[in-house]
Amino acid sequence: MTAPHPTAARSARAWIVFLLVFAAGLVLDLWSKAAVFAWLLDVNPQSAQRQIIPGVLRFTLSTNAGIVFGLRLVPTMVIAASLVAIAVVVYFFASSPRGALWLHVALGMILAGALGNLYDRLFSSVTLPGRPPSHREVRDFIDFGQAHYPYIFNIADVLLVVGVLLLLLSSFLYWRMDLRRETGGKKPAEG
Repeated sequence: MTAPHPTAARSARAWIVFLLVFAAGLVLDLWSKAAVFAWLLDVNPQSAQRQIIPGVLRFTLSTNAGIVFGLRLVPTMVIAASLVAIAVVVYFFASSPRGALWLHVALGMILAGALGNLYDRLFSSVTLPGRPPSHREVRDFIDFGQAHYPYIFNIADVLLVVGVLLLLLSSFLYWRMDLRRETGGKKPAEG
């Protein structure tokens, strides 16, 4: 029986990577939402929209009471699910191998994205032109509608998607490394 891998919970380097990625992502998300909303409501208060890359990208202020792709659930369920997801991410980080750098980066990104949107669900309050004030809705502004992508999103959403993709990729790579270790570097026999 082999000894278990040293875990990230006992590695200062793993904690530093995880917490730096998490903190940078969370700050970037919350700052970008506040900055873009304030800027657009100041410079273009009637439409709350601004062309960034003609024909491709614009910033369009929007709020979303739902979850991914605008799906709506009971707000308390979304908050509870977010808290469970945060606990699961921290658990996976703490129990992961301490040398799994890309896994720690991915989990830090996922945690930042989850907390960034959870912050909005708990504390945001926005008044957009021609709409009643919205409270406790996620602030979105990145709009690729001109490039035929129908959803408006934010940095937290980007962190979640990229984090999940990195998580899947790193999990696959670690699985391949474990498989090679078990087979002594040889390809396993098929069928």
